[in-house]
Amino acid sequence: MTQNTNLAYDLQRFEEQTPKTSPKLTVRTAQRTVHPVKIVMVAVLALLMGFTLLYSQVVITELNSQIVAKQEELNTLQAENVRMQTELEGKMSLTEIEEKAVGEYGMVKPDNSQVSYVKLEQENKLEATKPEENIFEQIVRYIQDLF
Repeated sequence: MTQNTNLAYDLQRFEEQTPKTSPKLTVRTAQRTVHPVKIVMVAVLALLMGFTLLYSQVVITELNSQIVAKQEELNTLQAENVRMQTELEGKMSLTEIEEKAVGEYGMVKPDNSQVSYVKLEQENKLEATKPEENIFEQIVRYIQDLF
């Protein structure tokens, strides 16, 4: 009986054995290095934006205070205007005028002997003359008449 065996030589046993070294894996972390100049530029830009915002708020506050001051001045002037209008109306009333005419100027009301009536024979008329046209108006009128 024959046995089925593998009698072939294992040639790997005769080769020089080099120790197998596993490849070293180096883990690189993706670190970005930011240049210090960029950091400074971003910081300066942020400061400028902050100062600009602060300045605009200061200007808005100043303008609002000016608006309030002008509004108060307007209210004061409107009150003064109302006071002066009522004072003017009081001075322009007929009784006030009559009292001033009698008191200061010594005027008296006319009596019937001082009144005289005048009768006119014809009616008074007011006629307006046509103003003369200058050369430009004549040209415009001529062009309008054509159409």
